[in-house]
Amino acid sequence: MLPTLGGMVGGVVVGLGAAMIGVPLLDALPPGSMTALLLGVVLSVWPHIVLHEAGHAVAGLARGMHAIAFGVGPFRFERRGARWHWRRGGGIRGIGGFAALLPSGERGLLRLDQAIFLLGGPMANLVTAAALFACAMWLPMPVQLAAAGLGSAIAAALMGLGNLLPLQFSGWRLDGRVLLDLLRRTPDAALHLQINQLMALSLAGVRPRDWPEASIPGLPATIASDGLALSGRMLRLSRAIDRRDAATAWPDAVALTAAFAAAPTVSQGPIAVTLASHAALLVGDRALLAAWRPRCEGGLLDLSPYRAWLDAELAQLDGDATALATHLAHARALADRIPDAASRTVFDERLERLAQSLAPSM
Repeated sequence: MLPTLGGMVGGVVVGLGAAMIGVPLLDALPPGSMTALLLGVVLSVWPHIVLHEAGHAVAGLARGMHAIAFGVGPFRFERRGARWHWRRGGGIRGIGGFAALLPSGERGLLRLDQAIFLLGGPMANLVTAAALFACAMWLPMPVQLAAAGLGSAIAAALMGLGNLLPLQFSGWRLDGRVLLDLLRRTPDAALHLQINQLMALSLAGVRPRDWPEASIPGLPATIASDGLALSGRMLRLSRAIDRRDAATAWPDAVALTAAFAAAPTVSQGPIAVTLASHAALLVGDRALLAAWRPRCEGGLLDLSPYRAWLDAELAQLDGDATALATHLAHARALADRIPDAASRTVFDERLERLAQSLAPSM
C-alpha cells in the first residue's frame, strides 16, 4: 500500500514540478523553436538510458561490485571470462536498459552499497540534466541548438526523477522502489540482499549444493515483488537439483510451473531453463523436458549455452548418438558465455556426464 501511495504522490510531485519548470520555459522560447525542443527530447532518450546504466555501473564498481552484463534496448554487452562481447539479445517489455553487477566477496553486500548502486543511475541523469540546462541557458549558441539542449535536459530530468518513484512495472522494480524497500527494511529488501549474497557465492565459485543453509531464501508470504519471489524459488530449486534432492525440489518446481504464465517477461526464460533442468536431471521426463525447451528464450543474460545442453539431454533420452555429439560440441563452444564460476563448474560437469554416456558408442 505504501509503495503505491508513494508512487501516486511522487507522480503528482514530478508532474507539478515539470509543469512549474516547463511552462515558463516554453513561454520563453522564441517562435519556431518548439520543434527543436521536441527533437531534443525524443532523440536523447536512448543516450540518457546509456548514461543511466553507466551511472549504476560507476557507482557499483566504486563499491567493489563485479560487472557481468549491460543492456540497452535489444543490445547486450556481456562478460565472457576476462573479455567482453556484444550481442543482440532482443528487447524485454518494461525494460529500456539494465546494468548487472554482483557483489564480489564481501564487497557490495551492505545496504549502503546497494543504495549507492541504485542511486548511481538517477543521479547520472539529474547531473546531466543540470549540465544541459546550464549550457542551453547561459552559453552562446544558436536558438535552435539551445532549444534542443533544453529538450534533452527535460528528458534527462524526467528519466532521473521517474526512476526514483517507488513503482514496479512488468515485474521490474524501479530504483526508487528498491531504495524504499531498503530504507524500510522490508521482507523484499531482506530477500534482495539474500539473493545478492547467493549470487556473490556463485560468482566466487561456490556451487549451489554448497551454499550455507542459513543463506537459502525462506520466501515469506509478505514478499510483495513477484520477480524477487520467483528468483528466490529458482535459486532454491537450483540448489535442490545440484544436490539431486528430488523431494526438496518438487514444491518449488510445482510453484514455478504454476507461476510461469503470469511471470514477468524478464523471468520466463530463466524459469524455463530451471524447470527444464529439473525435468532432465531429477525427473528424467522426455516429454516434460521437450515442453520446456522452446520456452528457454529471453531474459537479461545469454541462455544459449543452456539451450544447447538441453538439446543434448533430449538427444540422449532419444538414444540419438549423432545428435548428442553435435549438441554436446555446440554446448562446449558456448560454455564461455556463462558469467559466473559456479554455474560454469556445474555446466561442465553436466557436459562431462553426457560425454561419458556417449563414449561407448564412439
